[in-house]
Amino acid sequence: MSKSDARSQSSRPLLLLALLLSIPAFYMMLNNDVSPYRDTGRSLYVLVALLIAVDMWRLYRKNPPGSQYRRLAVVDLLILFGAIASAWSYESSWHFTEWLFRLAYCVVVFLRLSVLLARYVGPHKLLQIGVFALFVLAIAGEGFLLLEPKIHTYADGVWLAFLTVATLGYGDLVPSVPGSRIFAVFIVLLGYALFSIFTASISAILVGEDEKRLRHELHMDTRMLRAEIAALRGELRDALLEKRHLPATSGEDSRQEEA
Repeated sequence: MSKSDARSQSSRPLLLLALLLSIPAFYMMLNNDVSPYRDTGRSLYVLVALLIAVDMWRLYRKNPPGSQYRRLAVVDLLILFGAIASAWSYESSWHFTEWLFRLAYCVVVFLRLSVLLARYVGPHKLLQIGVFALFVLAIAGEGFLLLEPKIHTYADGVWLAFLTVATLGYGDLVPSVPGSRIFAVFIVLLGYALFSIFTASISAILVGEDEKRLRHELHMDTRMLRAEIAALRGELRDALLEKRHLPATSGEDSRQEEA
């Protein structure tokens, strides 16, 4: 992928906003028994589709037809049509096929969001990872407060989010309804991803320190070797000069003795 394609892929705020809005849209549509939530979720899905369409149109104008960004454009189109289909549903309860469709759509959105955010939480970026983890914890706490009927305070929601991310499972608070259970599944997956990236970042930092020390030692050894080679060259040059002057000196001494 060229640099222009990489920049266009990384700086896509409309797509990022659309993917983030699809998360509350899913849970608002999940509350089918409450009409305001259902209508708000449908409106959010329409907004998601519009944002993705505008983002893809802008990206299409900036990139030539043969650019490699269009491999991910297929996934973006899938998310676009999925948002339209999600906003089109008017049934009061979801049947088994619709559950599968919506869960598969959430998985695609989650994976696309992970790819889009990967550059911000890569190795050697512990500060960004920590800030993002705190942001996820705060949002997850609010999500459990809205979705789980046993959670009555934001502090309990944050505590349940922490238990879910860390996969501790003390048992004092557990998701008990389908909405909070599905939410917990994605929080656990996100926790695994963040933990893996955090561990990889620490390992990269430690390995980087070892590499710096080894490079420094190698540099010092190289300097010492160059100094020794220079000294050997000097000694060899002096020895050659002595050999050149020695025959001439011995010849002059012999002529003086004959005279």
